[in-house]
Amino acid sequence: MPNTNTFLLIICIIMGVSVLLQIGFLIALAVMGGKAMRLAKEYGDECRSAVSPTLHHAQELLEASKNLVTRLEPKLDAAAGDLAEMTKIAREETRKMQVSADEISERIRRQAERVDHMTTTTLDSVDRVGNFVNQAVNVPMRQIAGVLAAAKAVVDTLRSPTPQRPRNSRADD
Repeated sequence: MPNTNTFLLIICIIMGVSVLLQIGFLIALAVMGGKAMRLAKEYGDECRSAVSPTLHHAQELLEASKNLVTRLEPKLDAAAGDLAEMTKIAREETRKMQVSADEISERIRRQAERVDHMTTTTLDSVDRVGNFVNQAVNVPMRQIAGVLAAAKAVVDTLRSPTPQRPRNSRADD
Protein backbone atom coordinates (compact mmCIF):
# COMPACT_ATOMS: atom_id res chain seq x y z
CA MET A 1 0.00 0.00 0.00
CA PRO A 2 2.90 2.25 0.10
CA ASN A 3 2.24 2.59 -3.51
CA THR A 4 -1.16 3.98 -2.79
CA ASN A 5 0.23 6.42 -0.27
CA THR A 6 2.75 7.65 -2.73
CA PHE A 7 0.08 8.01 -5.32
CA LEU A 8 -2.11 10.01 -2.92
CA LEU A 9 0.81 12.17 -1.94
CA ILE A 10 1.56 12.99 -5.58
CA ILE A 11 -2.08 13.88 -6.18
CA CYS A 12 -2.10 16.15 -3.13
CA ILE A 13 1.08 17.88 -4.28
CA ILE A 14 -0.36 18.41 -7.78
CA MET A 15 -3.56 19.77 -6.29
CA GLY A 16 -1.65 22.08 -3.98
CA VAL A 17 0.46 23.39 -6.86
CA SER A 18 -2.66 23.98 -9.00
CA VAL A 19 -4.36 25.82 -6.12
CA LEU A 20 -1.26 27.98 -5.71
CA LEU A 21 -1.18 28.63 -9.47
CA GLN A 22 -4.86 29.58 -9.39
CA ILE A 23 -4.24 31.93 -6.46
CA GLY A 24 -1.33 33.49 -8.42
CA PHE A 25 -3.51 33.96 -11.49
CA LEU A 26 -6.31 35.48 -9.40
CA ILE A 27 -3.87 37.89 -7.75
CA ALA A 28 -2.47 38.85 -11.20
CA LEU A 29 -6.01 39.35 -12.50
CA ALA A 30 -6.88 41.51 -9.48
CA VAL A 31 -3.78 43.64 -10.00
CA MET A 32 -4.52 43.98 -13.75
CA GLY A 33 -8.18 44.73 -12.99
CA GLY A 34 -7.12 47.47 -10.58
CA LYS A 35 -4.85 48.99 -13.24
CA ALA A 36 -7.67 48.75 -15.81
CA MET A 37 -10.07 50.43 -13.36
CA ARG A 38 -7.60 53.28 -12.79
CA LEU A 39 -7.11 53.69 -16.56
CA ALA A 40 -10.87 53.59 -17.16
CA LYS A 41 -11.38 56.18 -14.43
CA GLU A 42 -8.76 58.44 -15.97
CA TYR A 43 -10.31 57.98 -19.44
CA GLY A 44 -13.79 58.67 -18.05
CA ASP A 45 -12.54 61.83 -16.36
CA GLU A 46 -10.98 63.00 -19.64
CA CYS A 47 -14.21 62.27 -21.53
CA ARG A 48 -16.24 64.04 -18.87
CA SER A 49 -14.01 67.09 -19.04
CA ALA A 50 -14.25 67.10 -22.88
CA VAL A 51 -17.98 66.38 -23.11
CA SER A 52 -19.10 68.51 -20.18
CA PRO A 53 -18.80 71.87 -22.01
CA THR A 54 -20.58 70.41 -25.04
CA LEU A 55 -23.40 69.11 -22.85
CA HIS A 56 -23.59 72.44 -21.03
CA HIS A 57 -23.76 74.26 -24.40
CA ALA A 58 -26.40 71.83 -25.69
CA GLN A 59 -28.43 72.42 -22.53
CA GLU A 60 -28.18 76.19 -23.01
CA LEU A 61 -29.21 75.80 -26.66
CA LEU A 62 -32.17 73.65 -25.61
CA GLU A 63 -33.24 76.26 -23.07
CA ALA A 64 -32.91 79.01 -25.71
CA SER A 65 -34.99 76.98 -28.18
CA LYS A 66 -37.63 76.42 -25.48
CA ASN A 67 -37.73 80.17 -24.87
CA LEU A 68 -37.96 80.82 -28.62
CA VAL A 69 -40.78 78.28 -28.98
CA THR A 70 -42.51 79.86 -25.99
CA ARG A 71 -42.28 83.29 -27.62
CA LEU A 72 -43.21 82.04 -31.12
CA GLU A 73 -46.05 79.76 -30.08
CA PRO A 74 -48.70 82.53 -29.82
CA LYS A 75 -47.56 83.97 -33.14
CA LEU A 76 -47.67 80.54 -34.77
CA ASP A 77 -51.12 79.91 -33.32
CA ALA A 78 -52.30 83.28 -34.67
CA ALA A 79 -50.76 82.54 -38.07
CA ALA A 80 -52.42 79.11 -38.14
CA GLY A 81 -55.77 80.72 -37.25
CA ASP A 82 -55.30 83.35 -39.96
CA LEU A 83 -54.39 80.66 -42.47
CA ALA A 84 -57.48 78.65 -41.53
CA GLU A 85 -59.63 81.79 -41.93
CA MET A 86 -58.06 82.54 -45.32
CA THR A 87 -58.70 78.97 -46.43
CA LYS A 88 -62.32 79.25 -45.30
CA ILE A 89 -62.77 82.56 -47.17
CA ALA A 90 -61.09 81.18 -50.29
CA ARG A 91 -63.34 78.11 -50.18
CA GLU A 92 -66.44 80.32 -49.81
CA GLU A 93 -65.35 82.60 -52.66
CA THR A 94 -64.67 79.57 -54.85
CA ARG A 95 -68.15 78.27 -54.09
CA LYS A 96 -69.67 81.67 -54.96
CA MET A 97 -67.72 81.80 -58.22
CA GLN A 98 -68.90 78.27 -59.06
CA VAL A 99 -72.52 79.28 -58.41
CA SER A 100 -72.06 82.40 -60.60
CA ALA A 101 -70.42 80.36 -63.36
CA ASP A 102 -73.26 77.81 -63.22
CA GLU A 103 -75.84 80.62 -63.38
CA ILE A 104 -74.10 82.28 -66.34
CA SER A 105 -73.82 78.93 -68.08
CA GLU A 106 -77.55 78.29 -67.54
CA ARG A 107 -78.43 81.75 -68.92
CA ILE A 108 -76.25 81.20 -71.98
CA ARG A 109 -77.86 77.79 -72.54
CA ARG A 110 -81.36 79.32 -72.31
CA GLN A 111 -80.43 82.16 -74.70
CA ALA A 112 -78.93 79.64 -77.13
CA GLU A 113 -82.15 77.63 -77.01
CA ARG A 114 -84.16 80.83 -77.56
CA VAL A 115 -82.01 81.91 -80.54
CA ASP A 116 -82.22 78.38 -81.97
CA HIS A 117 -86.02 78.43 -81.67
CA MET A 118 -86.21 81.92 -83.26
CA THR A 119 -83.91 80.87 -86.13
CA THR A 120 -85.84 77.66 -86.72
CA THR A 121 -89.16 79.54 -86.72
CA THR A 122 -87.80 82.21 -89.11
CA LEU A 123 -86.35 79.63 -91.51
CA ASP A 124 -89.60 77.65 -91.45
CA SER A 125 -91.52 80.87 -92.22
CA VAL A 126 -89.15 81.73 -95.07
CA ASP A 127 -89.59 78.21 -96.45
CA ARG A 128 -93.40 78.52 -96.31
CA VAL A 129 -93.29 81.97 -97.94
CA GLY A 130 -90.99 80.60 -100.66
CA ASN A 131 -93.36 77.72 -101.33
CA PHE A 132 -96.33 80.11 -101.39
CA VAL A 133 -94.58 82.51 -103.79
CA ASN A 134 -93.51 79.58 -105.94
CA GLN A 135 -97.09 78.35 -106.10
CA ALA A 136 -98.48 81.85 -106.58
CA VAL A 137 -96.09 82.64 -109.44
CA ASN A 138 -95.62 79.26 -111.12
CA VAL A 139 -99.27 78.27 -111.55
CA PRO A 140 -100.33 81.53 -113.28
CA MET A 141 -97.07 81.57 -115.26
CA ARG A 142 -97.79 78.07 -116.57
CA GLN A 143 -101.31 79.10 -117.44
CA ILE A 144 -100.06 82.27 -119.18
CA ALA A 145 -97.39 80.22 -120.96
CA GLY A 146 -100.08 77.79 -122.10
CA VAL A 147 -102.31 80.63 -123.35
CA LEU A 148 -99.37 82.27 -125.15
CA ALA A 149 -98.38 78.96 -126.73
CA ALA A 150 -101.96 78.48 -127.93
CA ALA A 151 -102.07 82.05 -129.27
CA LYS A 152 -98.77 81.56 -131.06
CA ALA A 153 -100.01 78.35 -132.60
CA VAL A 154 -103.16 80.13 -133.81
CA VAL A 155 -101.15 83.04 -135.18
CA ASP A 156 -98.70 80.70 -136.90
CA THR A 157 -101.53 78.78 -138.38
CA LEU A 158 -103.19 81.91 -139.67
CA ARG A 159 -99.98 83.33 -141.10
CA SER A 160 -98.94 80.32 -143.01
CA PRO A 161 -100.08 80.20 -146.61
CA THR A 162 -102.85 77.85 -147.22
CA PRO A 163 -101.71 74.81 -149.06
CA GLN A 164 -103.21 74.26 -152.39
CA ARG A 165 -105.72 71.63 -152.47
CA PRO A 166 -105.46 69.00 -154.99
CA ARG A 167 -108.26 69.06 -157.31
CA ASN A 168 -110.66 66.48 -157.01
CA SER A 169 -110.74 64.39 -160.17
CA ARG A 170 -114.22 63.37 -159.49
CA ALA A 171 -115.47 66.86 -159.96
CA ASP A 172 -114.15 66.92 -163.55
CA ASP A 173 -115.68 63.71 -164.36
